[in-house]
Amino acid sequence: MSIDTSGTWWVGSEPSDIAGFLVAYAPKGYEVHELRFAQCNCGSLAFLLDADDNESVARRTCTSCASEHFICDSGEYWNDAEPERLKCIECGSESTNVGVGFSIYPDRGGIRWLYVGTRCTACGVLGCFAGWKVGTSDSMNLLESV
Repeated sequence: MSIDTSGTWWVGSEPSDIAGFLVAYAPKGYEVHELRFAQCNCGSLAFLLDADDNESVARRTCTSCASEHFICDSGEYWNDAEPERLKCIECGSESTNVGVGFSIYPDRGGIRWLYVGTRCTACGVLGCFAGWKVGTSDSMNLLESV
């Protein structure tokens, strides 16, 4: 992992740099305890990402095979959403790596918050495109639906 923090934006050299960014990004009390990276069934790590923070939803679309996958339980709420497409703030690329950071209640009774982290595949700029409260005790299964 190699994150360059010297410029306007944090820049990562590989997808796993999303982890370091999200750990630094998350506020006290909502720290990232677990992180999962998105990988398509075809093996690709590059996606288009659409999200709506108001409806707590995100969907990734593989840039290689075009298969779509809802992040966590987003499919249940997608019809009410008005999603926006991620576009890199630095270079304008829409292709990104995706990693989801999870803040877990101390007793591991569920997920408190999740962060949809990104790394531009063109220039490496790191960010958090979406995040929302989960706040239920029966939510640990979301760790496996990135």
